[in-house]
Amino acid sequence: MSAQPDPSPSPRQRLLYLHARSPSPMSDIIGYPPIEPVPGHRPEIIAGELQWPYRTVHDALVDGWQIVHFPQHQAVFDDEEIDMVGYEFILQKMEVIP
Repeated sequence: MSAQPDPSPSPRQRLLYLHARSPSPMSDIIGYPPIEPVPGHRPEIIAGELQWPYRTVHDALVDGWQIVHFPQHQAVFDDEEIDMVGYEFILQKMEVIP
């Protein structure tokens, strides 16, 4: 008997860039660009959106995301003086993408 290949697709890495008000995972999110492992996906930073699936980085952790990169800012900064949006956390989740 030959073994049949598993017809279910393999999990793929999803990435989530969350921009928070502070370097704390409990801080409110102020920017949300998800990166999906599908052809043609074009990420955009979505700011001002009130319908994000998470309010904080911690909320994403509770939902199974893992932090792979913490913010590297060493001091508080003023958003108007620096060309960046908040404190950037990068999260990943391995999921089967249909």
